[in-house]
Amino acid sequence: MKWTSDQRDAIEIREKNMLVSAAAGSGKTALLIERIIRIILEEKVGVDELLILTFTRGAAGEMKNRLSQALAKALEDPQNDRSFLLRQMNILGGAAISTLHSFCLWVLRQYFQKGDIDPGFMVGNETEIALMLKETLEELFEEEYQQADNNPDAPFIKLVEKYSGNRNDQGLKDTVESFYRFLVTQPDPEGWCQKSLALFDCDTDSFWTSVWGESLKAVLTAKLIGAWNYAKKAAAASDVPGFEKTHEQMKEELFFIEDLQTQLSNDFSKGLASLESLTYPNYKGSSKVDKALSDTINKEYRTKSKAIIMELQENFLSHLDERIRELNCLKDTMSDLVELTQKFWAAFRAKKAKKNLLDFNDLEQFTLKILRDPVIAKEIQAKYRHVFLDEYQDTNEMQETILQCIVRDNNYFMVGDVKQSIYRFRLADPTIFIKKYESFGQEESVDALVTLSKNFRSAQGVIDGVNAIFKKIMSLNLGEIDYDHRAMLNKGLLAAGPYEKTEIHLLDAQNQAPDYTDAEGEGTEDLTEVEMEARFVAHKIQALVGTPFFDTRQNKERMITYRDFGILMRSAAGRGDVYLKVFSELGIPTYFDGGSNYYESLEINMILNLLNLMDNQHQDMPLLSVMTSPIGGFSTDECTGLRINQPTGFYYEAVEAYRDQENDPLAQKLRVFYDRLDNWRNESKLMPIEDFLWKIYLDSGYYAFVGALPGGEQRQSNLKILLKRAADYKKSTLRGLYQFIRFIENMKKHKQDISPPGILSNADAVVRIMTVHKSKGLEFPIVFLTGTGKRFNKQGNSNQILFHKDLGICPDYVNLEKRFKRSSLAKEVCKAQSNMEMLSEEMRLLYVAMTRAEEKLFIVGTVKKMENEISKWLEEPDDYGLLKASGLLEWVMLGVIGGKGLTDLPPILDLDHFTVYRHDNSPDESDQPPEKTDQEETPRSEPVVTEQPLDPELKAGIFRRLNYVYPEKPGNALPSKMSVTEIKKLRSETLESNRDVQLKKLPQRSEKPKFLEQVSEDFTPSQRGSALHLVMESVNFAPIQKQLKTHGSQAFEAFLNGFFIKEVERLIQTDFLPETLARSLDLSRLVAFYSSPLGIRLLSAPKIKREIPFNYCYQPGKVKAEWADITAKIMVQGIIDCAFIEDGKWVLIDYKTDYFKDTGQRAALINGYEIQVSIYAEALETLTHIPVKEKIIAFITMKENVSI
Repeated sequence: MKWTSDQRDAIEIREKNMLVSAAAGSGKTALLIERIIRIILEEKVGVDELLILTFTRGAAGEMKNRLSQALAKALEDPQNDRSFLLRQMNILGGAAISTLHSFCLWVLRQYFQKGDIDPGFMVGNETEIALMLKETLEELFEEEYQQADNNPDAPFIKLVEKYSGNRNDQGLKDTVESFYRFLVTQPDPEGWCQKSLALFDCDTDSFWTSVWGESLKAVLTAKLIGAWNYAKKAAAASDVPGFEKTHEQMKEELFFIEDLQTQLSNDFSKGLASLESLTYPNYKGSSKVDKALSDTINKEYRTKSKAIIMELQENFLSHLDERIRELNCLKDTMSDLVELTQKFWAAFRAKKAKKNLLDFNDLEQFTLKILRDPVIAKEIQAKYRHVFLDEYQDTNEMQETILQCIVRDNNYFMVGDVKQSIYRFRLADPTIFIKKYESFGQEESVDALVTLSKNFRSAQGVIDGVNAIFKKIMSLNLGEIDYDHRAMLNKGLLAAGPYEKTEIHLLDAQNQAPDYTDAEGEGTEDLTEVEMEARFVAHKIQALVGTPFFDTRQNKERMITYRDFGILMRSAAGRGDVYLKVFSELGIPTYFDGGSNYYESLEINMILNLLNLMDNQHQDMPLLSVMTSPIGGFSTDECTGLRINQPTGFYYEAVEAYRDQENDPLAQKLRVFYDRLDNWRNESKLMPIEDFLWKIYLDSGYYAFVGALPGGEQRQSNLKILLKRAADYKKSTLRGLYQFIRFIENMKKHKQDISPPGILSNADAVVRIMTVHKSKGLEFPIVFLTGTGKRFNKQGNSNQILFHKDLGICPDYVNLEKRFKRSSLAKEVCKAQSNMEMLSEEMRLLYVAMTRAEEKLFIVGTVKKMENEISKWLEEPDDYGLLKASGLLEWVMLGVIGGKGLTDLPPILDLDHFTVYRHDNSPDESDQPPEKTDQEETPRSEPVVTEQPLDPELKAGIFRRLNYVYPEKPGNALPSKMSVTEIKKLRSETLESNRDVQLKKLPQRSEKPKFLEQVSEDFTPSQRGSALHLVMESVNFAPIQKQLKTHGSQAFEAFLNGFFIKEVERLIQTDFLPETLARSLDLSRLVAFYSSPLGIRLLSAPKIKREIPFNYCYQPGKVKAEWADITAKIMVQGIIDCAFIEDGKWVLIDYKTDYFKDTGQRAALINGYEIQVSIYAEALETLTHIPVKEKIIAFITMKENVSI
């Protein structure tokens, strides 16, 4: 093989530590094998003197296999020492080529006495360890509750009150578990905790020199750049005739920000004071000259720049002294959390020790403890002359510390690519690689850096597309590495076919619902969007299959087949199964790596139900499931008859009663069924679970049965995997059928091993669907990167307490006395830092996805509000804009068309390295299944059915039965539940109306109001009113009340105006309100309400309640006179907008956003709403036992409050 000069350096340089930064497709594995072989041959180093560590066991096995092949090839050369090579091949099987955990295991076996470990220890099964962890948490909390003895001042009780949910203490349990999992990856957890707790001992001066302060300075700098960019655009846009006053104001505001940046660089304290005191005057627009341009300058540029400054002031600088005092108060609480977590760690370790078990974290912890003995460390250093580590970008600090104990000064060889570091969620730390990347390679240094940029995987079109995008979007700030000449890809393949540009397909979602994030943090989206995208990709594949393309690796033209395609997606949740379904419908052979939950498959469910029934036969659902299955053989009619025979009680009681009391064929069949269950139950006590399961498969015939079903091979493979789980269980310390069922249930609960087993080989002609994470290390001739329009999932920062390796413990501040909580200053800093790290990982994930393609890359994304998105894509990308991007597609498009001077995106845009297509989602011919070929069977025509005349008497009988009306009973017309609005409607009807009113069922409260699904920018007054209501519902009163209390009504309106601008920006950023709708709101109405006498009363109240839901029993006679004699009550359901306590009584406010033109309309509205508000008052008084002193209708849009 011909090596490049860089590859030769990586292979041949000796007596140095070496970091090889190997770009995607650069042949790092082949290079690693070549270096090892040359060391063996040239230096006569035995394979037992090499330590080669890989990321997975599969990679270690492949490494051994390739080394074996290389040694066998070396044997063919007569110049090589044959006896030496034969010896190396003989000992290769026992060589130290393994994962890091396997190496740790070897260290513990060799030096167990130094780690105070029982030499007979076992590595526990992950599921068994997870069960023990949960048990330990429960036991620890129970013990802490007993010790606290209801003392409200006990530290544990305060932790529970502060960091648990309203219903139980699961929140604190999750925090302790999360903290433990973080600590076990730290090489010095005790030192880390002490260092983190010391951070809380800060004052205003020392804060800025701490890691929190330094990180906050970086946040300030980055956000000020964003504010400056918007201010600069505002100044440029206003530099037109007629906008002189506006332009002067925009230039002045731009100067303010530039001056701020200069001050913060030269005199940080002075700059900080200037930033904190910065205020914005009213906008001097030029609407009379050009209203559209004036609004654009204000809303698109100036308001966004202003919002960034106000966000910095509010989140980080507002009342800084008070925020730092809050940090001081948090130290004791966090010390209690540290102590509680350490207690858990000790208890968990003791529980594992009782069973002589270690988990993977223990392997690392104990190994590091042993290797800190310098004698042992030197012994291992002497044993291994060379140490190799593959996938170095995915190590963490604990693993790096272990390796530093065993490497010499010049024998550490590391290979990886930080641009492919995508496992931070597993606590991998790419900064370890980055620090070496920046420091290695200095002249006369023992630390060498080799960069491999030649890509031997992809054609020129793919490489150019990757480079064009990432040189514009990847940087030290976002991606954590500059995409410079060292990082860029260069084509390594010599052959060249026709130039294939990267295709980007933008599908217009039109009126699709916005995506949201589910409770587990995984993003989901409207399925019709996914189906539309899947169908588009499917038709593209169908059009390509059978067409010729040039295979660069083989240097020849060939036909495209299904196995050439890889469909990649960021997350498979809610997408992968839809793609699989659509592809199957269109006849495309497909394999989805990560489909439906393995444990939810029919055959696994059935076997688990059978095991549950054997363990406890008094369970209705497992019993019915097994009885109606091929194992039981009971028909639906037979099972129904058993229930009819005994309609009350549990179903199993009815079955057992029939079995014991009757003597017909069905009873005999039941006795045989139960005898079989008893026999199996007895055998389960005598046989290993693995053998017992296999016996059940054969005795019941179920294994053969599922093999005959569609997908039988996969179903039988599923059952075999359950046998493997049983074998894993046998290796654990658990015993018995009950414990096995619990073992499996825990695997289901914690989503361990939930994907169906693969039955695929590389030769299978199928399209492969997988996540980007699973595609790492793979390659496909043609790649479709799909779902790029999906929003980033930013739920990772929602935990009450965050843990960061550099920033320490970053909690919410909770004040039990005042009953409020907010993010501490430390947490705000940590959230900003974690967000940067999360986005950097997403960018590297995009790089991994794009570099999987060999010949052709398609990027597909579904876009909501296409025109709005295009306007963002056309701007020159900068760090702040990239940080604010909503998803992968925005990055891609900023890299492709950003800053190119385009004013719009045409339906087809042809560029040097890309072709961009805009599509609508109207149906076309391609949505139909492909036509059948002549070779396919023609469907048989359906038999003709002729209508037969129906007998008149039979017809009359049918209609008599269908039209039968049951006699009305008293109260039948009475609805069981009504909303307050429905009651208002009924009571408002005229007395002359005698028609029956059909009451709608009370609709369930939507996840989001209808206006949130609006796509058009033409919002109705009703939608704007609902949005105003939503703002009032979510607004945080604390800052307003503090301003009112501190400064009174002086400049209160100006404060409110600025406050609501920031509040609306927050709601936009959190996707609580659509941006277009939010920008259309008239915030002066909210300012008028909260600065009115009623608003001042509300804000001054000692107790305020908003959005008060209630269910209240109401007399039917109060709704309709004809219901007066009905004794049953109506359940009235409603939500009270707002109520506050004044002089010990309630003041009730109902917000309305109606318009009225004259006093007549006003009076009609008040009369109509009086019924509704009176019901609210009656319910509030009855349910709280506090009288209502005043009822007020607040007409927000009309800026009037009416007391009724």
